[in-house]
Amino acid sequence: MNNYKLIIFDLDGTLADTSPGILNSIRYAQKMMHLPEITLEQMYSHVGPPMDESYARNFGLSGDRLRQAVEYHKEYAVKQGYKEIDLYPHITDLLDKLRAQGKLTAVATLKAHQTAVKIFDTFGLSDKFDIVTGVDTKAPKTKAQLLEYCLEKSGCDKSQAVLIGDSKYDAIGAKEAGIDFIAVTYGFGFKTVEDAKVFPCCAVCDDVMQIEKFLCE
Repeated sequence: MNNYKLIIFDLDGTLADTSPGILNSIRYAQKMMHLPEITLEQMYSHVGPPMDESYARNFGLSGDRLRQAVEYHKEYAVKQGYKEIDLYPHITDLLDKLRAQGKLTAVATLKAHQTAVKIFDTFGLSDKFDIVTGVDTKAPKTKAQLLEYCLEKSGCDKSQAVLIGDSKYDAIGAKEAGIDFIAVTYGFGFKTVEDAKVFPCCAVCDDVMQIEKFLCE
């Protein structure tokens, strides 16, 4: 068994398939702002990265138009999109086992904090995390800053923490924060072990059971 004390999870593509709610949030922003249609591949590219980055890349937005698109996206997410997700198999069991072993569990997501909290409340996960942090509209944060917040709140050293995530944004954030990283290939970013190993990682897992084996056995 490893010596990690703080286990930090990404949300989109790591804890849950949140793509239905994200895609519908994009469609809502398109409708409200009369934005052009984009390909399904472009739609899925919104899962994981910061929202402003995705809207700028796929719709060519900037300034006030970019901020408005992000606000419409969040509006739908908070009202409806937070219910349009599917937890990955065995996630609840993994969280229960980690906590039974005395581990601290946290979430660091580039999703709006309010949306993340509503997701966990809706799906009965609120009591399974010691720390939940997301991006606040008035004070945007990078992945590394979110991870640093988790470290500060937990009182753990960097050597005691690990991030589990499915994308390069997670890998880069972990490196910048100075903590270990476990990559998963069942989400929306990394599709193969080779994809993940482009970045420093202590393990690559194809499903939740492999995460459990690495962390708990």
